Amino acid sequence: MDQRAFKELTRMLESFPQTSGNPDLTVSAYELAVHGLSSQAIIEACQRFISGLVEGQGIDFAPAAPRFAQEARKRQEYIDLKGRPRLASPAAYTGTPWHIRQEKARTKYRECPIIKENVSFDEFKKMSAARQIPVGGAWVASLATIFGPPAEQIAIKGRT
Repeated sequence: MDQRAFKELTRMLESFPQTSGNPDLTVSAYELAVHGLSSQAIIEACQRFISGLVEGQGIDFAPAAPRFAQEARKRQEYIDLKGRPRLASPAAYTGTPWHIRQEKARTKYRECPIIKENVSFDEFKKMSAARQIPVGGAWVASLATIFGPPAEQIAIKGRT
C-alpha cells in the first residue's frame, strides 16, 4: 500500500469514533485485508465509507477490516472494468435511407473530382452565384460535397 492509500485509510479511521484497541494493529489488519489491491481501489473505498455511500454501512463506527476489503475489491473490479480495452466502433451502418443515398451519390460521382467538402447549401449558392463552380459541377446534399464535372467532360472541352 503506498503513502496516499495509507493516508486515506488513516483519515477514514479518524473520521469514525475510536474503539478500544491498538491503532497500529488495526491499521495492519486493514493492510492485510487489502493486500494485492491497487492504491486507487483502497482510496476510493475509504472515500466511499467517509461519505456514507456504502450500502449497509453503519455510520457510527469504522467498518471492520473484512467489510472494508469487500468494498475495496468492488472498487478494484470497477477500476479493472474501466481499464479494459474498448470494443471497436461498428462499421458505418448502411441500412438507413440516409446511408443508402450517400452510397448512391458516392457511386454516381466517383469519377468526378471533389472541389470542396462540408459545404452548406448557402455556401454552395454563394459559390454558384460567383461562378466558382465549373459547368457540369454538382452539390450533393447527402454528402455536403461539391463535385466537379466528370473527367471525360473536361477532356472533351479541352479538345474543342
